[in-house]
Amino acid sequence: MGIGKRLLDLARANLNALLDQAAGDARVEELSDDELEAELVRRRERKVREEAARMGASAAERAARARGAAQRTAAPPRSDERTRAEQARRASPPPPPPPRKPPPTADQRLAQLYAALETPVGADFATVKKNFRRLMRKYHPDLNAGSPEKLKAATERSSRITTAYTELERLLAR
Repeated sequence: MGIGKRLLDLARANLNALLDQAAGDARVEELSDDELEAELVRRRERKVREEAARMGASAAERAARARGAAQRTAAPPRSDERTRAEQARRASPPPPPPPRKPPPTADQRLAQLYAALETPVGADFATVKKNFRRLMRKYHPDLNAGSPEKLKAATERSSRITTAYTELERLLAR
């Protein structure tokens, strides 16, 4: 099988899911090669337009920041305004610092690692590995690539699961 045929099959497979979401009953197998190519061209053009719009928005934001910075440096506040601001700042007490959380103890950290893997605390490594594999099959980012929100959540969750597994593997392998 040639590489062109493989690429076309891959494009059809990917477009099937997109067309199912967008059009309901339309299937890629029913489309001709020309229609598929036209759809790919439309999508590429839309992507280029969206990127140009993003670039324009970021350029406008940079220009607004530069104007704001120029205005702040161009007209310093008058001395009487500065004095009033300093007096107001000195009159109010500083806000209290946020309460500090004590660092977790080793037992608490171990419990957190087991909880991340949905495993009872003190379980053996075989159970930890089994639950790790089960959770990765459920939360792997490749399985949740349908929407950006689900992909981001799955990526974060799988990262936490992997971190917990590697730490438990290191601790239990002793």
